[in-house]
Amino acid sequence: MSRKNKGLTFGLLCYLLWGILPAFWNLMAGISPFVILCARVVFALIFMLGVLAVMGKLGLFWATLRDWRKMRFLVPAAFLIAFNWGLFIWAVNTGQIIYTSLGYYMNPLMAFVLGVVLFKEKYTVLQLVAVGLALIGLLISIFAYGRVPVISISLALSFAMYGVLKKKAGADPNASIAIESLLVTPFALIFAFGFMMDGVRALGTGEILLLIGGGAATAIPLVLYARAINDIPFTTVGFLQYIAPTLSIIYGLIIGIRPTESQIVTIIFIGLALIVFSIALVRIAKAEPAPGGTPEPPPPPPRQAG
Repeated sequence: MSRKNKGLTFGLLCYLLWGILPAFWNLMAGISPFVILCARVVFALIFMLGVLAVMGKLGLFWATLRDWRKMRFLVPAAFLIAFNWGLFIWAVNTGQIIYTSLGYYMNPLMAFVLGVVLFKEKYTVLQLVAVGLALIGLLISIFAYGRVPVISISLALSFAMYGVLKKKAGADPNASIAIESLLVTPFALIFAFGFMMDGVRALGTGEILLLIGGGAATAIPLVLYARAINDIPFTTVGFLQYIAPTLSIIYGLIIGIRPTESQIVTIIFIGLALIVFSIALVRIAKAEPAPGGTPEPPPPPPRQAG
């Protein structure tokens, strides 16, 4: 499998996991969202250090920590993803979940623009058509809400910039997620034990086990995302994000949440955009030579008799 195909596979797995994880987080409905946030950070660090030890990559972890060329991107990336998680939890906790959904739909468009502007990535006419379809769906949702969605823009921009920093760092995915967790863990511990002590004391054994499992559920998709962002164009990784909110909507339907008419129209446009973008990726893949090879030269013209 070529590097691009591997990156595409990791990206698909990443967003498939992010799409189905709401069902897992829903098991912790009785726990304070901010306790969950702190636990995700701490247990993600413990999980990733264990993974690095098993893989024999602890040396790479320490080497990356000493590499300022990578750390100058990983430090702001760590706090951007923590901000993104915190804003998401605050929005959900204050009844503004509709803006979090809109933010998920904005992010791929921001990623496409950033990929073209910052990384000079090329795009095809079909990809541009797909972006146009997604933009129409997004504008329909914005007009339906009737106000500038500041929360949505903040969520989308913070995650898109997180991806930009990860791509610029080009660090080992496992080491980078461990480092990001390490950087944020002191703040998570101070917040948990300084401001959320009552919530921590109220935890039962089953809830603690769920929080420990949340460390792996947090780290694994981020590792897959880091691998994808290193191997395939930023515009492609961003567009794959539509998989996650689409699966979340399906999960919502299963548990009885019905989308509004504007959301249905938005979903239709984004579904069409995904189909067109997928066709564009297939055409690009067919046009590229096989890995390690070069296009075969045309056969010589037949020799004329006499």
